[in-house]
Amino acid sequence: MSQTETILQAVKGLLKQHKINYAQVAEYLGLSESSVKRSFSQGQISLNRLIKVCELMDLELVDLLQVIQNQSTDLVHLTEQQEKLMVSDVKYLLVTVCVCNHWSFDEIHQTYQIEVAELVKMLLRLEQTELLELKLNNQIKLKISPNFHWIENGPIQGFFEQHIQAEFWQCQFVSPGEVRLLANGMLSKESNEAMQKHINRLKQQFSQLSEQDQHLKMEQRHGTTLLIGMRPWEMKLFGDLRRYQNIKHYT
Repeated sequence: MSQTETILQAVKGLLKQHKINYAQVAEYLGLSESSVKRSFSQGQISLNRLIKVCELMDLELVDLLQVIQNQSTDLVHLTEQQEKLMVSDVKYLLVTVCVCNHWSFDEIHQTYQIEVAELVKMLLRLEQTELLELKLNNQIKLKISPNFHWIENGPIQGFFEQHIQAEFWQCQFVSPGEVRLLANGMLSKESNEAMQKHINRLKQQFSQLSEQDQHLKMEQRHGTTLLIGMRPWEMKLFGDLRRYQNIKHYT
């Protein structure tokens, strides 16, 4: 694959992650959608336009280059079949999550009720997914990209969403390290999209800080979950009181 193809593949992947389509790119660049599609398919895009596309995703060009470097060798996501196998075995899923958060073999063994032979067997299974390499003395070499993610609406996301609804929100969010924010207002489509870019930037910062903290001792790190949701929505109790049906559509 040429350098241009590598760059455009990375840009396409990032656009998909940010849920930005070609029509939105075309509008931002002041081009027709067909021109944008042709530029991507033929591998012809100027540096200025590439910078503009990065701006649309609230990224710097250096961020794009970092993604390209990471994606050249590291795993970005698993297959749906691999995720299904993980959610079918809680211990296997637990080990996978621990490994993705840079836990060592001893830390997993000492923290959870998983015996050495069983843990080795699970790590060898994970090695077959190319998520890691199990080296001598049970040293774990993680092979995932900093942009590694579970499949959108896939088996693992579904598993966690089920437990988030049942467990995560059963909290007052008043203890140290906890925060819950609620904002309500009237936003235009453009303002909504601007907020989504800020939220995506926040997610990237979370991932960068997690990578930065991986070298700290286990006692200094805490399993942390960040959950943010935003959508055009009206509480059913309010909707039932409307004199007329809400005919506005977010398009």
